[in-house]
Amino acid sequence: MTAAHRRVAVLLVAVWAAASVGVAWRALRGLDRSARSHEALALARTLRGTTPVPAWPAGLTSGDSMAVRTEETPLVVRGRSGELITAPVKDADDWDIVGAVGVAARWRERAAAVALPLAAAFALGAMLLVAVPTVAGSGAAALAAGAAAILGSAALTTGVRLRAAAEALAPAGGDAASLDRLALREPSLALATLALVLLAACAAVAIGAVRWHADTAGRPVRVRETLGAWGFIAPSLVHLAVFTIAPVAFLLWISVHDWDLLASDRPFVGLAHFRELGADPLFWRALRNGLVYALYVPVTMVAALAAALLLDQPLRGIKVLRVVVFLPYVASTVAVALVWQWLLHRDFGLLNAALAAMHLPRVDWLGNPATALPALMLVSAWGQLGYMMVVYLAGLQAIPASLLEAARLDGADAWQRFRLVLWPMLRPVSTYLLLTGIIWSFHGFTLVYVMTEGGPAHATDVLVYRIYQTAWEFRRFDVAAAMSVVLCLLLLALTALQWRTVKGEPADA
Repeated sequence: MTAAHRRVAVLLVAVWAAASVGVAWRALRGLDRSARSHEALALARTLRGTTPVPAWPAGLTSGDSMAVRTEETPLVVRGRSGELITAPVKDADDWDIVGAVGVAARWRERAAAVALPLAAAFALGAMLLVAVPTVAGSGAAALAAGAAAILGSAALTTGVRLRAAAEALAPAGGDAASLDRLALREPSLALATLALVLLAACAAVAIGAVRWHADTAGRPVRVRETLGAWGFIAPSLVHLAVFTIAPVAFLLWISVHDWDLLASDRPFVGLAHFRELGADPLFWRALRNGLVYALYVPVTMVAALAAALLLDQPLRGIKVLRVVVFLPYVASTVAVALVWQWLLHRDFGLLNAALAAMHLPRVDWLGNPATALPALMLVSAWGQLGYMMVVYLAGLQAIPASLLEAARLDGADAWQRFRLVLWPMLRPVSTYLLLTGIIWSFHGFTLVYVMTEGGPAHATDVLVYRIYQTAWEFRRFDVAAAMSVVLCLLLLALTALQWRTVKGEPADA
């Protein structure tokens, strides 16, 4: 890198250090203020009905004194004696405020220790970028990875020091637990650590970009093309980060904390919720039901391939038939579920009416644990048939007609042409439909919610419905988040398998 690029890189490290120090000190200050507000409230409670001496904390201005006289919650004021967290003292009847107590903040005692890893990382990064030509001359990816290792380690170390400082600055004595509602809100150490890690990642990427600019400075056309491409990609990346990556990260955070909407304290519990899932028979029942439910996908593929072969004929009205087969896929899932719920009804369903007309016993399709899940699989297969048929039809029409004509001239009959020509050419399409169909089958929620609500006797309780019920009916958001993480890992494994399989297939169809 040139001297100018090195200065920019060092400036980026300095900006990262300053921003990280600001985040760390803000978290530290919030932790200490919350702890001191607990102490002030506990002290004010012991002095209820008496006038503290001095009557008001020393060093308050007239405006601060007026605010303390009118506010019943702790206030942060800065007087000549430093930063104070005040709490009002009421009379014996809890009616008038007769005084106030103040507790001095102590977060500055820990500020230097918290900022030490960030300062060390800044000094090390600046020294390597300026004084070591080998490091500064490495590739953009290697330089970004090294910066991420140094700055990320400093961010994580700072998070650990913040946790230690929070324990050291905890409120001393007093019945502070009952005063949580009035105390100043404690900031989240997990969110502060996450902010530090994100700052480190952004700084590392920026340093890598500076190195890339130094490498391509002599090729302005490539610089313009690359920056233009990233400019077009940036909105999608921001959307992906805000609406996908950030919620997944928040989901992971909830899964390792004791999350109660009515409690302000959400302690870290590690893998406790995952161990709870391991001992929960309903979770394993839902997972097993989901695996069985996914079996409708290969059956639907066979039917869709047969439909595509029949509808790939030059017949009059064939386009209308294609539309009719495709319509269930674009219909409202709720409407489809309600119609099928009526068709499968035990007493006045059309299907049972047909069975009764043939003098066959009626079947409680949705009320019998043995038939409820197969009934949902039938509805799902009916709804997905049109989509798979269209994909197969596109694959059939992409196969060169010359191959089929050559096979016909060689004496191959219809079955041989399908087995030796059509099926091998459709293998990438089949692999894609199989894996994506299984992935989407694990998202099946609407049919279960509308038609069976997981019953009877949890026979249709699939994993997505179990997550919904655990979160919104039982209010166990932390356990539901752990289930979501398990489902996410399962879908990621299937997606990786799909990517690896489809990538290795020839793109003939």
